[in-house]
Amino acid sequence: MLKLDEDIQKRRFHRFNLLYGEETFLSHAYRKGLKNLLATPGDDMNTLVLEGDEISFDEIADFGMLSPFMSERRLLIIMDSGFFSKADNLKSFDPGSDRLIELMGNLPETTYILFEEKNVNPKNGRLHFFEGKEGLRSIPPKPRRSDILVTRFDKKTGKELGEWISGYAAHNGKEISRRAVYMLMERMGNDMYILSMELDKLIGYVGSKKMITEPDIEVITGGVVQTRIYEMVDAVAEGDGTKALSLYRNLVYNKEDTSEIMAGLRRQFDTLYRIKTYEGSGLKNSDIAKKARIPDRISWKINSFMNTAKKFSHDRLRFLVEYSLELDEQVKTMGMNRQVATELFLIQALTKE
Repeated sequence: MLKLDEDIQKRRFHRFNLLYGEETFLSHAYRKGLKNLLATPGDDMNTLVLEGDEISFDEIADFGMLSPFMSERRLLIIMDSGFFSKADNLKSFDPGSDRLIELMGNLPETTYILFEEKNVNPKNGRLHFFEGKEGLRSIPPKPRRSDILVTRFDKKTGKELGEWISGYAAHNGKEISRRAVYMLMERMGNDMYILSMELDKLIGYVGSKKMITEPDIEVITGGVVQTRIYEMVDAVAEGDGTKALSLYRNLVYNKEDTSEIMAGLRRQFDTLYRIKTYEGSGLKNSDIAKKARIPDRISWKINSFMNTAKKFSHDRLRFLVEYSLELDEQVKTMGMNRQVATELFLIQALTKE
């Protein structure tokens, strides 16, 4: 069990939490959960969200130094600030003279900060201080390192991922057979965003039936849509907007689920992004397929995928993956129409860099 889970169970929270890691689905979920536990929904007087790499320490101080108004605490949520992205010389890094750490030490006990970061460098001095590692030049009396908790969310695989899938189904009043779990993992990979969307569809599909089985997986994750998605992404790579949109409209005309189309597009761009990471590495294509976590059943397509990946920059692929996540978030939390989100994504994908 994560220490953070213990905090949540006991309702005893660290004042400063840092959430990061490759599994952004879990990072986002815990950030939302902590916000709901640490702040009253709708309490804008005592809650502030700051996002981006232009956050100033003055902004943090202006909010954090004030006492809570008719509340137990003030909560500051800081997202993707870049505060932990720099590689430092750990022998010379001095927490006692670091501006952020000094500011945290001066904040009143009623101020809590929740950091959620995509880019965290393992050689970052602040990270080492947050984790309580030894060897730093000085340790200031405040903030107390016992007030700080760092939680890293790694990608789940194998048994651990299977248990998460079973737990997700159980949370929604369903059971899923072991074979169905592994079939779902084989077809959809280990991306929790995609798996959660597929599970939501499965839960809706089985209706009042208690058990999710392999035939249900077959129906929901059939291969026709995925083939069209490969063709759509190839058309995007070639800059052929007419073909890409025609393929999309054909799927819509045939009443294919737009959530499945969106999930497939994101999955394919995520695959290309991972492949791009190993471009020029000298590895064999088969080894790249394994490192990019391409399922064995489609690993024969690695040559085609690599050719497609060459037509995008690494930054562009990363942007498209992140943009698809943002749209999915808006669908789930703000009620954006799924078809609108899918079409916005396609338009953005077809826009030149």
